Amino acid sequence: MATITKKKDKWYVQIRRSFHKPIYKSFIAKADALRWSRETERLIEVGEFLDTTEANKTTLRQLLERYEREVSSKKRTKQDKYLIRNICRQPIVHKVLSHISSSDIAEFRDKRLNVVSASSVNRELSIISDCINRATTEWKCYIRENPVKNNLRLKENPSRTRRLEGNEYQLLMQSCKNNRAFWCPIIDFAIHTGMRRGELLSATWQMVSFEKKIISLPAEITKTNKTRNVPLQPHAIEILKKMPRSLNGKIFPIGIKNFERSWNAICKRSNITGLRFHDLKREAISRLFEKGLSVSEVRTFVGNSLTSLSVYTQHDSTTLAEKLAR
Repeated sequence: MATITKKKDKWYVQIRRSFHKPIYKSFIAKADALRWSRETERLIEVGEFLDTTEANKTTLRQLLERYEREVSSKKRTKQDKYLIRNICRQPIVHKVLSHISSSDIAEFRDKRLNVVSASSVNRELSIISDCINRATTEWKCYIRENPVKNNLRLKENPSRTRRLEGNEYQLLMQSCKNNRAFWCPIIDFAIHTGMRRGELLSATWQMVSFEKKIISLPAEITKTNKTRNVPLQPHAIEILKKMPRSLNGKIFPIGIKNFERSWNAICKRSNITGLRFHDLKREAISRLFEKGLSVSEVRTFVGNSLTSLSVYTQHDSTTLAEKLAR
């Protein structure tokens, strides 16, 4: 049986069972104390009681900080760090876990949507959801259900279809030809290999085999965490043979911190708008398909799954029309 005592203006409930750790809770009204004690004892008997003590005193900020230390720090991507930092600027993180409702999540979502895109909001919701799941399954911070419901997620914008248009390739080459060392080769090489920015900046000359006509990417620098041999087209080999060797062994010794700024400057000087460096991967994959390579052959190049290949493929309608006319 539960023990109910009154101290000052509150009623204190204490439940002790030989097979269960002691449970304590305080109430202002005695009726609430009696009702809670009866329901709690019933749940203990049928094995359905969840101890929400930790959830009642642990804030979402504390959980996110632990998530960053124990989960995000072990991921290869560094994106979680910035997502968590943005989430922790919001008022919701000051609430204890047991007090966070789906309406609080919806309010957070709507507020963030005024600042960032729908896809960014969904990534932040995914972080919160995974953090709460780990809290309930691994960190003994129990709540009845995760307040981040699937129907709270936003409809994201259509996937990008941007490729090089008109004479944009020539404009890019002209923009970085004179005073942007290594930029012409890296743009050209990206188009002819489909390699990601991180792979390009991490690749070394030791990974290149002119004899086998491949560049071998180790697992630690690929997004999929799998080794991949990228076939080198004749033009890609020609690019490499014309390049000087850097002292640090990198093929493209460009600093990651200045990469985006330099890319934006090149596009601005070329009067090109709406083009991201990652769009060159779509250009590369689309060209490979237009050359007649099969899906499995293109996957050998870029290492993407069958699902994501469609995201990176955008066929030029004129090219298709000309192909049908042959």
